[in-house]
Amino acid sequence: MISITNPKLSGLEPRWAPFRGFSLVFDPPEEDSFFGALRAGLAKLENDALIAEFYLRLLPPASYHVTAWDGVNDAKLAEVVPEFRAAWERFLQASAARPFPEDLFRDVQASELLTCPDWSLRLRCARIENWSNVSLVAHLEAADAAAAANLERLRAARDALSEAFGRRFGVRPHPDYEPHVTLGYFANGALAAGSAAAVARWNAALRAATAGHVLTLRRLHLSVFADMTSFGSDLA
Repeated sequence: MISITNPKLSGLEPRWAPFRGFSLVFDPPEEDSFFGALRAGLAKLENDALIAEFYLRLLPPASYHVTAWDGVNDAKLAEVVPEFRAAWERFLQASAARPFPEDLFRDVQASELLTCPDWSLRLRCARIENWSNVSLVAHLEAADAAAAANLERLRAARDALSEAFGRRFGVRPHPDYEPHVTLGYFANGALAAGSAAAVARWNAALRAATAGHVLTLRRLHLSVFADMTSFGSDLA
């Protein structure tokens, strides 16, 4: 019997555990050769030991996305200042009913992250990494100098929103931002900790599969989610 300790999973089929929240997510690109190459590379690894022995459970490709900023979610609800905790809990329980409450989303809606019409981020796969024995991610890096400058501007806008949102509600995302695509989650940390050789194999295979492909990200939108597979359905 495999122990499942990852809170994002409730079964190995896989079954995805409820996890509600909202984020700022890039719109799906019009031209998705990068994601096509990534999916093709992953298809060749479906019988690999990372899945069969180390119990990585892959997310459905339709849910792949790049997040720029994380807001309130089930894991962070306890961090919300008492004055606003009940309001955010109602928002999560209502499956993020729209329109978004102005008193909760004022800072988010005014942020440069959302108001910028085109971030023009041209990104390529930098590496595949086991992230803290929890998930497997494809880290992305700027494909050229212009994209690097735009990424720094986005980081500054992200920091500004985090400061304003955190000052009001007590919740901030991780201060360091590295764009990435989450590919899947490990059943438990002990298995993930032993997967270094398999992850290195995936790193080589997926970097080769995506070589020459660039992911262009332009606009951000508010996206709510019910679990880790619901990003692609764009509940927002």
